[in-house]
Amino acid sequence: MRGHAPRCRRVTIVAAGLCAATALATALTWNSIFETILNSQVILTPRSRAYKEWVEPNVPLFFDVYLFNWTNADRFPEEIPDLVQLGPYRFRERRRHVNITFHPQNRSMSYQTQRSWYFDESSNGTLQDNITILNVIAASAIYRSRYWGFIRQKGLSMGLAMFGHGISVSRLAGELLFEGYEDPLLDLAKSLPSSTTGGAPPVDRFGLFYERNNSMDTDGLVEVTTGEMSGTIPGQILRWNNYDSLPYYSGECAKIKGSAGEFMSHNLTEDTLLTMFVPDLCRTVNLEYDKSGYIDGLPYHKYTMTDISFDNSTRSPVNSCFCNGDCSWGGLMNVSACRYGSPAFLSLPHFLHGDPELREKVRGLDPDPELHSFYFAVEPRLGVPLDVAGRFQFNVFIEPCSNIALYENVPKMMFPIFWVEQRVRVSSEMAAELRVVRAVCEWGGTVCACAALVFASVVVFVATCYSKKSQYTKTEEIVLEKPKDEAEIKLTSFEN
Repeated sequence: MRGHAPRCRRVTIVAAGLCAATALATALTWNSIFETILNSQVILTPRSRAYKEWVEPNVPLFFDVYLFNWTNADRFPEEIPDLVQLGPYRFRERRRHVNITFHPQNRSMSYQTQRSWYFDESSNGTLQDNITILNVIAASAIYRSRYWGFIRQKGLSMGLAMFGHGISVSRLAGELLFEGYEDPLLDLAKSLPSSTTGGAPPVDRFGLFYERNNSMDTDGLVEVTTGEMSGTIPGQILRWNNYDSLPYYSGECAKIKGSAGEFMSHNLTEDTLLTMFVPDLCRTVNLEYDKSGYIDGLPYHKYTMTDISFDNSTRSPVNSCFCNGDCSWGGLMNVSACRYGSPAFLSLPHFLHGDPELREKVRGLDPDPELHSFYFAVEPRLGVPLDVAGRFQFNVFIEPCSNIALYENVPKMMFPIFWVEQRVRVSSEMAAELRVVRAVCEWGGTVCACAALVFASVVVFVATCYSKKSQYTKTEEIVLEKPKDEAEIKLTSFEN
């Protein structure tokens, strides 16, 4: 039985030593191990959790629209337009990614996004509200005619008068938004060559979001990385509508790059530029670090669009290649090139970060960074968006045209029509799960280091006990075998 004890102690020492070494190695490489595990969960493959949640998100989505009601349209251009913000007209959004195709050769996938909107009764207003806005149909027709000759412009002028077009139009909110309304100028446009209409597809009604409900073409065909390839992260855009580069711009501005908006890089810092491709803008934008804080116990870095993000070239010359046409004011994005030549310009709501002259042309705008900024609040270590506010304002460019009576005396200005907000915030359940993941990330290495220390202590303790036991045994043997004294020797001899 005594032979088993030393063997058990040796086995214990070896096992504890191996465990200590393993725990120490895990502690030293914990960040790499965690990153590998995290990447396996967020890659876009049919069996990953991220993919299943991405295909049809169950996060509550709302699409808010604010319309600018033009209250003194009958006194324009003698008076500055007086605008009153109405809304929000709120719609619940259901989003699905469809027509998903995987491309194994370059570890990517392509898809389209189908969005469906349903009017929500929590709206501040109804779809029966009567609203007056700038006549966008007439404004677009006049903008496209700016390079026409005298005779063609006079013909358009007479056509607008014949069809009863005025500088403004009053319609129900539902008609202005998704339902659309009929207009004889749209019927005429169907018979005109594409060079006259800018290549715009023929439509039978006009609405700000007409034919977008349930459509799969709103965001176009997007191709993104799956994150399977080493050194890549999922959701980074590669192609858009089969374009490798944007046909509307040149140089750096033509590059298609950045996140498609649903997956972010990990380990974000205050120096990171959050690069995103936004289909509504037909371009890539950079969001800059703004501040840090906590949401539901989770840290975040907030990245926002700044005056440079929405600038054509006034403040940032690097953006000059985005300037197609008129770039008189800063804080605007000229998207006419990807809107069939319509006078469409996007900005932040209420011309936030825009040139002050933009607000001098109208009354009723009051920019507020808390209400009107575009931002992503992202958990920096995991790259998970916690709070997102996507906000844009749609504006129409108008300028005087001496050959068209309707626009003979109008000022050169950007006319606000509406702005939209899409706000998404992490749910309490998801936040609780992320806190656990974050804790594992932060404390996993420490726990492994402590485990290594515990196992090392076991090795030392067992080895020390074994050493002391061995010394005691040797001492005992020496005592038992000590030489006999002289009396014992004599006694032994007498007995013999």
